[in-house]
Amino acid sequence: MSEQQEKAELLAGGTDLLPACKLRNKQPTLLVSLGKIPSLKDIRFDESEGLRIGAMTSLNALRYDPLAIAHYPALIEAAAAVGTTQLQHMGTLGGNICLDTRCTYYNQSESWRQTRAVCLKMGGEVCHVVPKGNKCYAVFSGDMAPVLLALDARLKLASSAGERSLRLSEFYSGDGRKPLLIRPGEILEAVIVPPPAGKESSAYLKYRVRGAIDFPLAGVAVRLAATADGLCRDCSVAITAVSSAPVQVPEAADLLKGKSVTAELINKAAQETSRAAHPVANAFGATPSYRRKMIGILTRRTLTSLAQNLGMAVR
Repeated sequence: MSEQQEKAELLAGGTDLLPACKLRNKQPTLLVSLGKIPSLKDIRFDESEGLRIGAMTSLNALRYDPLAIAHYPALIEAAAAVGTTQLQHMGTLGGNICLDTRCTYYNQSESWRQTRAVCLKMGGEVCHVVPKGNKCYAVFSGDMAPVLLALDARLKLASSAGERSLRLSEFYSGDGRKPLLIRPGEILEAVIVPPPAGKESSAYLKYRVRGAIDFPLAGVAVRLAATADGLCRDCSVAITAVSSAPVQVPEAADLLKGKSVTAELINKAAQETSRAAHPVANAFGATPSYRRKMIGILTRRTLTSLAQNLGMAVR
């Protein structure tokens, strides 16, 4: 990888990379498979460290892992929401985290793209979605990243130069052209999710046109923790499919911390989450305004469900 630099691509499950190669969006001269590295498929739980998931763990394996089921319900919901059963067997956690950004003008065949000026993501100088803009607005559509953001997960990366650890929020650039801040020759080795502290739970909801296969047009992940007397001890909200990176929404979470969770507060948190969403017309299935509205609706549903499950008084 270090020698080939940008000419090489890492191959995990291939559910995103191989279709991109067929469309000639990506044309690597070398594919480096990670499938024969057993340590990348390991899942283990430690009371102090939390859940460590190898990057090559399939989404299906994660979906049915008893350790994840016992402690992190949102992880299970997100893994189950990705694609179809066949794609979950092939797709990996690391691959979904490293998912390339998508756009209706980019994810097309080479012959289709040749009828238009080369877009920014393909190395051109124009964005067909926002013609007067000076950046690429391709959207990040991963399901696992918002959940891991809400759970405050960290990534472990490795290369010939050594290892490094960083928070998931530091992994995304927000640039549709090059969405990942990964260094040359570096691979994602594992994801580490902190152990749950006390009475808490998490959930993930997504909006899509069909009940399977489709990428999210809007997605919301929430982690909610309660005190012994039913107040909100901690909260974290993250959204996906409305920007070039998954987005945390601390403004929504701060409205609830230390307070009794009421329907009024939940509505205010949903409004804050909706304001943090900035979708553009780069996906089939819904208008940007509808996707933004759905972010608020999904936030309201998720917070209400979690609060009720934790015994908080939602009035």
